[in-house]
Amino acid sequence: MTKDGLSLEEDQIRYSLPKGVKDGNWHSFHSEQGCMLYKNPLPFYKQGYLIYVAHFDAADITTTYQEIIWVKRFRLVRQATNLDLKPFGIYRAIAQVI
Repeated sequence: MTKDGLSLEEDQIRYSLPKGVKDGNWHSFHSEQGCMLYKNPLPFYKQGYLIYVAHFDAADITTTYQEIIWVKRFRLVRQATNLDLKPFGIYRAIAQVI
């Protein structure tokens, strides 16, 4: 998604972003599959997009396939931290003291 919450898909849905300690609003999808979430943020990070952590219930998962999960409902809870991104090979804000 873009920095102002617009989806990268053609539908251009605007998602509610978290503000401070307040989570974003819940988003529900009425299509058969729901909304597509990616397990690995690396390709999007390389393109300069912001990465957020999504919260959803296991009951909301409709389909999983390789690196993609489709869910009927989710919310964005915070922007991904360095610790969130490290398992994907994304390293930010590293200071080296020599």
